[in-house]
Amino acid sequence: MTNARLSYLTRRGLLGAGAAFAASNALPSVVRAQGAKFRRWEITDPAMPPRVLASYKAGIGKMLALPPTDPRNWYRNALLHIFDCPHGNWWFLVWHRAYLGWLELTLRNLSGDPEFALPYWDWTKTPRVPAAMFADVLDPNHSAFIPTFDKFKSVFEAPVAALYASFSQAQKNGLAQRPFPMSTPADFWNIVPQVFFDQPDARGLTTANPTLDSATQATVAIDVIKSALRTPTFAGSPTGSDPAGFQSAKSSNHSQGSRQGILESQPHNNVHGAIGGPGGAAFMVSLLSSVDPIFYLHHGNLDRLWDVWTRRQTALGRPALPQGADLAAWSNEQFLFFSDDKGQPVSKVKAGDYTTMSVFDYDYSPGSGEDEVPVLVASGPAQVFNAQITTASIGTGEPAGGVVQVPSVVLQAPAIERPLPVAEITLNLGHADQGRRFRVLVSAGGGTPQTLAGAITVFGHPGHAGPTTFTVPLPENLKATSTAGNVPLDIRIVPIDPTAVVSPATAARNMRAPRASAAAPEVSAIQVRTN
Repeated sequence: MTNARLSYLTRRGLLGAGAAFAASNALPSVVRAQGAKFRRWEITDPAMPPRVLASYKAGIGKMLALPPTDPRNWYRNALLHIFDCPHGNWWFLVWHRAYLGWLELTLRNLSGDPEFALPYWDWTKTPRVPAAMFADVLDPNHSAFIPTFDKFKSVFEAPVAALYASFSQAQKNGLAQRPFPMSTPADFWNIVPQVFFDQPDARGLTTANPTLDSATQATVAIDVIKSALRTPTFAGSPTGSDPAGFQSAKSSNHSQGSRQGILESQPHNNVHGAIGGPGGAAFMVSLLSSVDPIFYLHHGNLDRLWDVWTRRQTALGRPALPQGADLAAWSNEQFLFFSDDKGQPVSKVKAGDYTTMSVFDYDYSPGSGEDEVPVLVASGPAQVFNAQITTASIGTGEPAGGVVQVPSVVLQAPAIERPLPVAEITLNLGHADQGRRFRVLVSAGGGTPQTLAGAITVFGHPGHAGPTTFTVPLPENLKATSTAGNVPLDIRIVPIDPTAVVSPATAARNMRAPRASAAAPEVSAIQVRTN
């Protein structure tokens, strides 16, 4: 295998390479991944062996055919995302690394391909669902998948009851921490109707319309990816006194949290929302999103970007993990629901078991964002500027948002590369807001035109209600009318109107219908932060 990372660092210069290798003992993934046994290929890369997709199909087919009492069953695997997934906190990426890794082992075993590794989808390079993902069982509308919720319940009601009866006390305690009731089978069946989508609504985008919408394309653009990769901290505080961090903010446990960094609130959430289709009613908008095989390609790219960020931090001599007491708190968080490729509970049950890609012995073919490793970065202390909210309610007439006075120097192109300024937008959300989507528009005062800065998709726990903060990087090409004094940045949040029609059963069950009468979500705060 060509050592792509070593040759890349060599091209970037001996200074950066020396810094990266000097720090390699602190982060084994920097070196070990270079000699990894398994390679995760970008799905549109011509060098990807054809057997990768053939084995992915074969493995999924085998998992779909397993009985619902088998933890390796495709839907049983998807249920882990309801039971345990973190969103809006600093375990977001590490939990999903473990989730993909154990699935990959299962697919390798069941497909009969001893070299199988999951592909990933670089949506920055290709902002449309890859054509291959509409073939056979790579599309959740295929006949091998369960077509309706009623059929799902008839097949899984008894196995779910048995599963709950088998849970340890520690697992039950974990379910009790979820932001929505999950302690009993009755709780489970109250949640699942909202997040299960009947065919043909299993995936919103189609072969005739595979392209991510314009708002989502803005959130996966290279400037947004650069902004995420330049985030200098692993995780910020939950109160907003510092940047949210690359991984999203700290939390007391992985079932809580409501402050999202750039990577989670921009490409992650909005790609999920876009694949829900114009009506926002398909598996990828819900906690059963992992029913759709494209979920794993999407999260593979996020995991790859974590690796890019880690190598960038290392090359710059910065911490790539939490420090001091934070490291112990983060590392000791328990993930208790994973099974291995034999269907047995795994022995690696802590977040710290998954800090490096070497745990599953894989690496990635190069993708978007690699040229951020390494660069010279200089940044001063963080500055925070609060907006005056002029209209709070979204979608009720006057566009919601406010105006924040920002020194013009903040908007000037940096002389050297450094973290770009971001807007942190806090919305008060209700239970019916799951799956709602909004554009974020910014103008720099004086009648300057509005620029699409990014988008917000409400993704995560369907029972969560209350304030949630989303991070949106300000456009690098935002033009101010003045180069001195303060610039009045006008930041507006407007709905992305759903236009698709979904089946009546799906609409009634997943709570899309009551939205028209639900209270409009409100903007409670907007801050502009320099780094």
